[in-house]
Amino acid sequence: MDRLLFPGFSLIEAGQLYARRFEERSRNLALDFAQSRALLVLAENEGVTQQRLSELTAIASPWLVRILDRLEVMGLTQRRPNLADRRARSLGITEDAREVLPLLWNIVGESLREALRGLSTKETAILAKALHRVIANLSAPDRLVTPQLVTSRGEMFANFQMEKQRL
Repeated sequence: MDRLLFPGFSLIEAGQLYARRFEERSRNLALDFAQSRALLVLAENEGVTQQRLSELTAIASPWLVRILDRLEVMGLTQRRPNLADRRARSLGITEDAREVLPLLWNIVGESLREALRGLSTKETAILAKALHRVIANLSAPDRLVTPQLVTSRGEMFANFQMEKQRL
């Protein structure tokens, strides 16, 4: 079966393979992909609330709570009182986390180099732009979901090919 028929599945497969390879590299740090992502984004945005970190990482709030709990037990993050809002907590990283961050960034770099091996600089830029567009399209709060009537896989493939050529 032609993978072009299902580009959404290819996106999922690429993400899963990337996460798996990342976790193979981060195993010695005892951090999984989601924990690493949360820690890296938090390091760049210290003082944010849990809600804001959830938005920045695209990790659902209930999952993020568990991730932050684990990172806190590991001594990598901390929750502090939020001076602007007594109901909220500000998130921060610890000195131990600051020592782990360079190792994590190396893992990010190695994983990315492996994933993009064989792509030119131009192809990498096109891929990055296309992925940002896909994410923006799917993240838009006012997106309209319009059902498309597709009578066959062949018609769906033809529509996809025409759209691809248009871009």
